[in-house]
Amino acid sequence: MKTSIILSALGTAALTAAHGIVQNLNIGGSEYSGYLPYNDPYSSPVPERIVWAFPTAGNGPVEDVSTSDITCNKAATAAKLTAPVAAGDKVEFFWTTWPESHKGPVMTYLANCGGDCTTVDATTLNYFKIDEAGLNSDGTWASDDLIANNNSWTVTIPSDIVAGSYLIRHELLALHSAGTANGAQFYPMCANLEISGSGSAVPTDTVKFPGGYSATDPGILVNIYGTLTSYTIPGPAVYGSSGSGSGSGSATTTAAAAPTTTAAAVETSSVAAAETTSVAAVETTSAAAIETTSAAVEVPTTSAAAVETTSTAVKVPTTSAAAIKTSSTAAAVVPTTSAVAAVPTTLVTKTRASTTAAAAATSAAASTGCSKTSEAYNKCLDTVNQCIRSAQSTTGGAVNFDSCNAQRSACTMC
Repeated sequence: MKTSIILSALGTAALTAAHGIVQNLNIGGSEYSGYLPYNDPYSSPVPERIVWAFPTAGNGPVEDVSTSDITCNKAATAAKLTAPVAAGDKVEFFWTTWPESHKGPVMTYLANCGGDCTTVDATTLNYFKIDEAGLNSDGTWASDDLIANNNSWTVTIPSDIVAGSYLIRHELLALHSAGTANGAQFYPMCANLEISGSGSAVPTDTVKFPGGYSATDPGILVNIYGTLTSYTIPGPAVYGSSGSGSGSGSATTTAAAAPTTTAAAVETSSVAAAETTSVAAVETTSAAAIETTSAAVEVPTTSAAAVETTSTAVKVPTTSAAAIKTSSTAAAVVPTTSAVAAVPTTLVTKTRASTTAAAAATSAAASTGCSKTSEAYNKCLDTVNQCIRSAQSTTGGAVNFDSCNAQRSACTMC
């Protein structure tokens, strides 16, 4: 008994650390437990799941795309159970807390097992992509979207594919170390589905794993820092009739490019209710860094009213790129000239609206989990993770996570 308690404690600690796994799924409206590498191997009896087991991987990555580990995770073994789902239904993957630094794309595939998926060799299957997302037009990533959606991702089963037993393969690709060979980190998982429907389509643009990726693919060996404006998502094009993802064609996503060679990051913090992030586009070829504290505007006010604005610009010619950090006592963002104007730049400010004053927001954060910091937000999601772990079935099959999902909904960024 003492040993199992220690293992459980270690598992809980590791699950809240960096990296991540899919801890539960919603398939066609039914909830299922994911495979839990820190719990399942030590349970008696070992629970049967719909997700393929990877007991030696923990929540760590696969980095060598040439091995069988890239298929369904390290040393993965077939799941014993299968989840029914209709063609056209949705599958939602709920991840453990995903590190904000692990930026990259999200991809999902299907492969027809041609029989029983519980006994198939996953490396022999032909996988077609049903969903993908990479670099967004605003410079954020699909991983950021996943975090903003309470660490969840939803895909749609193509409505026209032939019925049968399928493996669904879902993965995150973290690119924070992808600038060197084998630095990209893959987090794949597989689950057994029995897809029903009257469709007859058999996708032909398929790949095998291993084989679908090369270590030197432009979306795998890539430096995401600096002036990256486009990104090629690894793998084949998304199956055209899936109703999700980017559709057929080349898997390249593009961030909006400003007419400049350098972008200066501007961070604005405020004692008011508004939370402001800024990006300054600079017409320059040099990269001199300037850190400035400026009381750009003093607005006598007793109101902390919610503010939502999309741009406030101060434009003057420049020959340098500035990294500017500004503190403001203003409750609202207003057009102004200031000491910063002496640093010639174009400042574009995007303000996230707040619906309460600062003091009220603090009180609300304490009761709802709402927070302006990623640390507090992650702590709220850690509580959700604990709820999900407590609700896991020891025998497999469908599980009711309604109370955990209610907690998850309360974890919002103000």
